[in-house]
Amino acid sequence: MENPFKTIITNEKLPETIKQKVLDDIALVKLTLNVAELVSVKYPKAIGSLFNIAKDSTKNDQNKKD
Repeated sequence: MENPFKTIITNEKLPETIKQKVLDDIALVKLTLNVAELVSVKYPKAIGSLFNIAKDSTKNDQNKKD
């Protein structure tokens, strides 16, 4: 089987439509990674810190009453 990369002519230019499709695919991958990071890392941290603040404020309120 012949290597297709060896048959590419070096002075040919890539059509703009293919170039734009590749750039769009890269942007989609970046967006997917950002959403995955948001859901898997940042969202649980935010919820955890929110509940810790709520617990701390509840403890402070109970200590003030005592």
